[in-house]
Amino acid sequence: MTVLAVDTTAGDASAAVLRDGETALECRLASRDGLSALLVPGLEFLLRSLGLAPAQVDLYAAAVGPGLFTGIRVGLATLKGMNFAAGRPMVGVGTLEALAFPFAGERRTVVPVIDARRGQLYVAAYDFAAGGMQERLAPSLLSIDEARQRLAALPEALFVDGGEGDLAERLRSGFPAARLACRPPFLAAAVGRLALDRF
Repeated sequence: MTVLAVDTTAGDASAAVLRDGETALECRLASRDGLSALLVPGLEFLLRSLGLAPAQVDLYAAAVGPGLFTGIRVGLATLKGMNFAAGRPMVGVGTLEALAFPFAGERRTVVPVIDARRGQLYVAAYDFAAGGMQERLAPSLLSIDEARQRLAALPEALFVDGGEGDLAERLRSGFPAARLACRPPFLAAAVGRLALDRF
């Protein structure tokens, strides 16, 4: 099965093509002209590089947030147009899930965090120890203090900062044994794998 996946939820957008669950090609989409000017040519380049036509894509996948509202809109509208023309299914994947997925081998609980502004954050928690992805904390919108209370039972978590700030570092300050990881620069392949599993 061929999957075309995009993540447009942050400043570093990415797109990927997966074949039978393996990443065939993934690229970063960054431009001063903005994502809307780059996304369609970027996707065309990606498919052309692999000798694929849009009609050969079996499944379309997109990160649906939380994240940058305009980026999410551009990504969803673009893929929805391609999906409509090709008559293929489309699956949405939460950004917090996709942020946690690259750390699937981690024994610690993985806690992805995205700044929601105004003293709030989007946060979730996932375990991989038992195989598969187990949700410990459903995606939530919380203040930093609320998040610390909800995560008090996870003193050794791995925090993944989903943005470009120090939000996860500030949250982690209450957990001395915790570790901190930065947002993976390419997230589209994780979106594609999660979408394929869900499909």
